[in-house]
Amino acid sequence: MQSARTNPLPVRQRPITEGRRQDSTLILSLYCPKNGVHLTYSQGKTMDSATTELVRAQDSIHPLTKWEFTALDRACLPLVIRAVWVFDAQLDVGTMKAGLQRLLGHYPHLSGRMRDKTGVHLTNDGVPVTVTDDLSVRAAGVPEVSDPERRFSIEIKPSRITRGTDPPLSVKITRLQDGTVLGIQCSHSCMDGDTFYTMVYNWGRICRQADFTPPALDQALFPTPDCVDKDRVQRMADEYGWKRISRLAFLRLLPLLMTGVLSERTRPFHFSVGALEGIRQRLSADVPCSTNVALSALLTHMLIRLFGHSEVTECVQVTVVNARGRLAGLPSAFVGNASVVVPTRSFSAGASIAEIARVIQQTLEPIQETPSEGLRKLVSLNVNAMEHRVAVIPFDFTAVNSRRPTVFYTNNFSGMHIYDVDFGSGRPASVIPHNLTDQVLIWPAGPVGGGVDVYFTGVPARTIHRLKEGSAWLQEMAQLGQ
Repeated sequence: MQSARTNPLPVRQRPITEGRRQDSTLILSLYCPKNGVHLTYSQGKTMDSATTELVRAQDSIHPLTKWEFTALDRACLPLVIRAVWVFDAQLDVGTMKAGLQRLLGHYPHLSGRMRDKTGVHLTNDGVPVTVTDDLSVRAAGVPEVSDPERRFSIEIKPSRITRGTDPPLSVKITRLQDGTVLGIQCSHSCMDGDTFYTMVYNWGRICRQADFTPPALDQALFPTPDCVDKDRVQRMADEYGWKRISRLAFLRLLPLLMTGVLSERTRPFHFSVGALEGIRQRLSADVPCSTNVALSALLTHMLIRLFGHSEVTECVQVTVVNARGRLAGLPSAFVGNASVVVPTRSFSAGASIAEIARVIQQTLEPIQETPSEGLRKLVSLNVNAMEHRVAVIPFDFTAVNSRRPTVFYTNNFSGMHIYDVDFGSGRPASVIPHNLTDQVLIWPAGPVGGGVDVYFTGVPARTIHRLKEGSAWLQEMAQLGQ
């Protein structure tokens, strides 16, 4: 590893670029390779100046020269996690850079570079950190900005990451009139949501000189699946009811991709702490379950009603499950991808909320045991299918993205350290969720009031946006959250 230092980012770009923002403001960007300074002009006036530097790990605490991908990591190569934290205070950039140097010693693969799709070489080439000013926005207005992930973070592209042109992590710090925005992009192949948000949380603790749980970087901790041949994998997938993926299925998604439907997302629907407890208690007499199961059942029921399915229509609910602590030998601090999707059996669209909750609860109970043999078999089949290139997945993804979806996919982030990030100036006022295509995203609502915010993405979002203001469905969602 190289010693800690910050160097100008050797950006391969033309010295002067020109473009227009959505509001038709003319943007000219001047880049100086000698000192790494970007100057941005708007209609003849300097809007801001930006400096970009490479921040490298201060110390080498890992003997590895390469961080090898697991099958789950490789499956996430096309994806990038983008998240934005908004603080109503000015953050100390020097402290953040120094903290990042120490952080990268614990996450050296984020400072490395890929050369192919097998892993990250721990070269310590550095993470680009851009610092800029944007005095046209106040902290409270950031969530209302169009496409904030693009405006307040530095884009990294999967195709360039795998070639080693782009790093697997980028950081942008934007100073506002009355606060600071932190935008981070990270290759999903290097970490899943649990690890990503824990990593940013650990960065804050380092800046405050607080203790934290060191990440477990050893990929050998991920369970090795039972060795079976390709034909056996296909038979096992059929036994589990997994769905085969065809090229035609991907072609059917093209119109949704081209029209932007898959990336469309609603404003948050808020559920207060009291509302969540009320939902769980109303179901507890019939189905003792967690708040997550109760809310997932309610949201599935509401989506079924949104699309007007007949009572006999068969539906499926899918939950994203964190395997850490549930697979033997896989610690909670494991860094690589360790999340799996778990579909329920089919149930009728006419099922009550309690009946849907019972189906979800019965599905998750054996998966959430510690250790879980059911989860081990599921992960083993998943990894074997990837290794043998058997085109199957646990649920029908075309039914998630059809005109009237019958598969409802939920990802719950409410228990993560998202709002616990503190670099020494206090916790964030708001955190804008990553823009991956989770059909139903459950997100912590923030420090004031608590509860959760629910976002709908893709076809449900497009359908909700077409509802008239004050429609019965929107009114009921608002009442349920109170």
